[in-house]
Amino acid sequence: MANKQYISIIRLFNYCDISTGNDFYLSRVRKQLQAEFGIAQGGFIEVDGYTYTRQDVFEEIEHPDFPGRLSFHKQIWSVPELLQLLENNTYNAATIRDGFRPFWNNGEFDKFLSPYIVGPFNYVSRTLLAGGDLAEMGELLRIEELLQAPEREEAFRPLRIFLDENLRLLRNTNLENYKMMRPKISWWIDTDWHGMFNNLPDEFYDIKNELIVQLVNLGVAIQKKYRNDCRQMSEQLVTLEDTPENLRGTIVSNHSVYTGSSNSSNFRGYWWVVWIIIMVIRALASGGCEHTTNEYKAPQTQMNIYQTESLTRQVKDSGKVSIDSSTLQNLHRQELH
Repeated sequence: MANKQYISIIRLFNYCDISTGNDFYLSRVRKQLQAEFGIAQGGFIEVDGYTYTRQDVFEEIEHPDFPGRLSFHKQIWSVPELLQLLENNTYNAATIRDGFRPFWNNGEFDKFLSPYIVGPFNYVSRTLLAGGDLAEMGELLRIEELLQAPEREEAFRPLRIFLDENLRLLRNTNLENYKMMRPKISWWIDTDWHGMFNNLPDEFYDIKNELIVQLVNLGVAIQKKYRNDCRQMSEQLVTLEDTPENLRGTIVSNHSVYTGSSNSSNFRGYWWVVWIIIMVIRALASGGCEHTTNEYKAPQTQMNIYQTESLTRQVKDSGKVSIDSSTLQNLHRQELH
């Protein structure tokens, strides 16, 4: 279905002193509007910067269900946030959901609104994604259920392009080129994007999980050299909802390693101090004993550095993407022992 630009007919009615109350009679309104357009210069009427054409206005009032549609027009007119979104593509995340609240669970309103909202939804999505504002995009997705099947593909086009492109970027990012690639994927590190993922429509289930897998694997690859970035990505991943069980298990397991690493690192940092003290005590304790040599050789001690590189790998089973966490579990047991 073609996108339709919404311009409130209530504004025109107010301009022409046409009542929209109980004394609204369509036949009388039709005659009055014919007269108004007859004397209008150029055949169109402009009100507050909005242009009304004869064709558009009469197409609406001649609609078989115009009395029902009129009630929707009146409700939209009473909600400035919704009116601004439909007419001017102006979006306010803090108020827009409340603006739609009177219309939730109203199938007739959804069918009425969907052709009008697809354009603004597409435009606002494109603007937010271009600016990397994934948190705001997540808020916009809260109203996606208002979009009907014929309009959903067009409404979600900017979002699909964004996710496809970022999947490509993440697949081509590794430890060696991370510094160069980071500016291109910075929103996955520096912004709150979990809300957008949690609100993604069902149409994006597969690509969402593919992106999660790539982010998990990237975190593993960079965890030693870019620890802070790794932890920030993990903070978002661990708050995701409706993630496949095996993938969720890997995310939680990895997150416990990333966030618990500081204690392990501190312990390893003190290990040499503790070792030297032990050696001094032993030397003092054995000072009166006979030795065959005056030289003391330190034992060959190898530090147990905890590593989780390559702890995940992508496996495909019947078209579904999952991560094998067995390597992580083995390494975790080694650390405990």
